[in-house]
Amino acid sequence: MAEAPANTIVSTDAGMPAPRKRSRGKKAGAAVLLFAAGVGAWWTLLRPRAASSADPAARAATTTVLPLESFTVNLADVEEGHFLRATLALGVAGELPSIGKGENKGMETSAVSMATIRDSILSVLTTCKSEELLTPEGKAKLKADLIAALNRDVPALGAREVYFTEFLVQR
Repeated sequence: MAEAPANTIVSTDAGMPAPRKRSRGKKAGAAVLLFAAGVGAWWTLLRPRAASSADPAARAATTTVLPLESFTVNLADVEEGHFLRATLALGVAGELPSIGKGENKGMETSAVSMATIRDSILSVLTTCKSEELLTPEGKAKLKADLIAALNRDVPALGAREVYFTEFLVQR
């Protein structure tokens, strides 16, 4: 029988060298491969992404909130003394445009003025009746009317949502 090298195991059955077991190396390689596949899947599918200014669809999906001061208006009821006090915030598409406050200025220079925003909201609020505003459907209709009026009167604002932070109907 031929002498086998020192680092091989000889099988006694056929006189042939038996293959070395490499199960630890295969398991480690499989674990590394599985880990790399998991990181790759996370990188392509689940990682958080910043909204790029070059991507208009992603920029339009972001909403910026513009808080407004409180509104107190008389309602359009035939009875006297009914009023609404509401504080709201506007959800606008993308970044907030520069807004001129109109305080101590002879002329406003921005594309959107706070006076125009407030005037548009006041014109809608004063047409409401107290009975309508007390129902959830009436509040939803008011929100839709406010968005439509703001997009008509102040299109540069890009109003998408109205959030009521205070809503009081005095009857």
